Amino acid sequence: MLQKLLLTCLMCGGAALSAWAQQTCVIEGTFTNDRLRHTDKAIDKVYLNRMDEMENLILVDSAQVSDGKFTLNHALTDYHGAEVYLLTGFDNGNSVFFVEPGTVTLRIDAAYPSGARATGTPTNDLYEEYKKIAAKCTQTQIDSLRAFQQSRPAGWIDSDDGVAARARIGGEAKMWTNLERIRFLLDHNDSALAPLMMRKELLYTLSDDAANDLRQSVSPSLEQHPYTEAFSNAVLARHIDIGSELPNIVMPTTDGKKLTLKDFRGKYVLLDFWASWCGPCRREIPYVIKLYNETRDLKDKFVIVSFSLDNKQKSWLDAIPAMGMQLPDWVHASDLHGWNSPAAQTLGISAIPKTFLLDPDGKLIAVDLRGDLMVQKVKELLQQ
Repeated sequence: MLQKLLLTCLMCGGAALSAWAQQTCVIEGTFTNDRLRHTDKAIDKVYLNRMDEMENLILVDSAQVSDGKFTLNHALTDYHGAEVYLLTGFDNGNSVFFVEPGTVTLRIDAAYPSGARATGTPTNDLYEEYKKIAAKCTQTQIDSLRAFQQSRPAGWIDSDDGVAARARIGGEAKMWTNLERIRFLLDHNDSALAPLMMRKELLYTLSDDAANDLRQSVSPSLEQHPYTEAFSNAVLARHIDIGSELPNIVMPTTDGKKLTLKDFRGKYVLLDFWASWCGPCRREIPYVIKLYNETRDLKDKFVIVSFSLDNKQKSWLDAIPAMGMQLPDWVHASDLHGWNSPAAQTLGISAIPKTFLLDPDGKLIAVDLRGDLMVQKVKELLQQ
């Protein structure tokens, strides 16, 4: 019976000032169970991982564990605000918390995200409060179903009426939970927690207009935070059409930089998705080269950005000169994630070649221009 209840509930889901001045996060951790492994060996080392904008884990630090305790002193470089980090080293899980200036006290009871409690800094304390909303949702459903169960005959919960009652209780609890989440995040819209949770837990429940309103509710103080950028991109990606603004995708370039579409504002942009292994892409490249040659004197107004869906760096870099694309001011980018590229997924790309033509404001003019038609269309725009 408890299993049925839980299945329904799954619908919800001094020193500090010094640390702020030094832009350092001190993490003081304690394991209440140091056997969070596939073996009986005690945990002797933990690893601190930052989650980047593509949700890849980047190892940034480690610490030895002694008597179930450890300390990490993590210097924050290029700090833009609190961000999610993961502590690993448990074999079968991790602990999730926010890294920001100050001292984070991390108590780890189990090797999965909800098995750790992080306190001591503003965002972590706020996150602990936020998590209580989902816990309340779960308990409300359990209590409601138990009350029904006690006043109904045996087997009722599996009857048509019982199934309908469970659905109603679950749906009602979820709606109240989302309303509480929205109110909580609006009340704390200057915390990095707001755009992060708005995107991950609320965006899918909203209409396009409501999603845009929620995005606009984020405090202007967070405009440069990567979570606000990710939230904006997710909202824009819901409605990609002629005249709409394209999401501000991240584009790692051949020279090690990370550009975004906003870096090209003020110019027309041909964003071309291709790959070294793509036959149709190779057949289209001569037309892109032709466009480059016929507009090379207009580089102050126009730029070509070729984004490769290769996942092998050598294949990508070798193809650029081999195809005659290694030309001045032609931007080449790839995150080397192939079809799993966050940029490609954000733009809904399922086949290549794929081109997007953007105006100087970053709005979409045309999609999938090919051959001489592409060359002609771009030249006409640049002559206006």
